[in-house]
Amino acid sequence: MPVAVCASVLAAGLTACGTVQQLSAAQKVSKAFGAIGDGTAAAATISVDATPEQIVAFGNATGDKVEQKSAEALSGLSVSVAMAADKPLKELDTFKNAQNQGGSQEVTPDKSLRVSYVLSDKKGTALLEYRQVDAKAFVRADAKGLVKLVGEDPAQVDAIAKDLPAELNPVKDVLAGKWVSLDLQELADAAKKSDGAKSTTPTGKPSLDPDTAKQLTNSLKDVFTRTVTFEDKGKADGADHVLMSAPARDVFDGVLNAVKPLSAKFPEQFGKLPAKVPADVPDRKIGVDVYLKGGKFSSATFDLAQLSSKAGPGTAFPVKLAFSQSAPTVQAPTDATKLTGEDIQNAVLSLASAGAGAGKGGFGTSGKPQAGPGKPLTDAQLTELTGLGMPKEQILMFNQLGMGYEDIKGLAQEG
Repeated sequence: MPVAVCASVLAAGLTACGTVQQLSAAQKVSKAFGAIGDGTAAAATISVDATPEQIVAFGNATGDKVEQKSAEALSGLSVSVAMAADKPLKELDTFKNAQNQGGSQEVTPDKSLRVSYVLSDKKGTALLEYRQVDAKAFVRADAKGLVKLVGEDPAQVDAIAKDLPAELNPVKDVLAGKWVSLDLQELADAAKKSDGAKSTTPTGKPSLDPDTAKQLTNSLKDVFTRTVTFEDKGKADGADHVLMSAPARDVFDGVLNAVKPLSAKFPEQFGKLPAKVPADVPDRKIGVDVYLKGGKFSSATFDLAQLSSKAGPGTAFPVKLAFSQSAPTVQAPTDATKLTGEDIQNAVLSLASAGAGAGKGGFGTSGKPQAGPGKPLTDAQLTELTGLGMPKEQILMFNQLGMGYEDIKGLAQEG
């Protein structure tokens, strides 16, 4: 949906410009993007279309060498997203709340929305799956496949699972490729309760007021209407082919100036923006090939090599976004093991601990690998940590996995 949202902003800017309205190619794209949220379902797949040879050549050209084995694993990798609801997607509270930044929103998972995310390799094998049905999340991972994808030994997965304590059996289920489930509402309620336990004083997190949001949107519209050009390239496999292009440095500079006013109010998100366009942004036009079928957005292809000033002629790294306003039915698995919020924290820490210690131990102070449990906590330290809102059992679990007082305190403060 981030792609759709950006496209919608672009389309809105185009239709607001009287000159652009005269261009048939721009009109086609504008109407197609504007209708993305009209349907009750949508599906999109982002895939790496580059061949292993292209990936290796791209790495050599940019100075980031890629091994042949890694290139073969990356080629054909894809992420598929499917969502469906009982009403048009643009009417869902989930998307309305995302656009309404004028104040705080209660965290209430939308039961009417069904979502699926799948990370697949070039053979179509699912490496990671996420489903959301009736405000419950379901996750399944091919741990060995993921480890193999990054060039590591899949036997590590068995070693990690073997060393896990009995209380972390849910983690073993994950490593074994079984479905696990999470109640999103329970997690949201727990997070809200935890925040309340830590402080009774409102945090006063900054929010984007309507006037500022409108000003930002208008600024981005102006950037796109001034820089983006459209060229009708005719038909390709029964679809209308339109080339959208814009000078990279001009776009970057325009977006940077539009967002800069927010840096003072949102220092965490925008405080590290560059003062000017980075030197490595290419001083040339970059283009996106957009394909429309029946007046609807069908797909888009983009060559990542365009973004590198080091990639010369003949170097390519194509990626593709395929889109459809229909989606396969998302169903809840019947054999999923239920996980709690505490299970999740224990699982993440345990896996990270096992990885850091190469199956021999956990984290020491400041994240350094250490064999066995961490330094025992004093009664005073335990009292202080529980006062931060973390359950005693969870604190002791972290300590047994190798974390010391400072590590656990940092985790409690961040959580």
